[in-house]
Amino acid sequence: MRSSTETYHEVAERCSAYEKTCHCNSMTNKADGEKSCLNCSHFSKDEHCKLDLYDPIVKNLK
Repeated sequence: MRSSTETYHEVAERCSAYEKTCHCNSMTNKADGEKSCLNCSHFSKDEHCKLDLYDPIVKNLK
């Protein structure tokens, strides 16, 4: 599921399991500098939370 950058940021801010992925040898990406699902180690390349925490957090944002 694709969401806005802002939604990914808000979810990551509220997620107790957020764990930043280290991109030590890769080029710097804007998303790498802020807390976001896009740079969480539990977020797959197909934009899915491996811990199934994304949907419950998004529901509580509204």
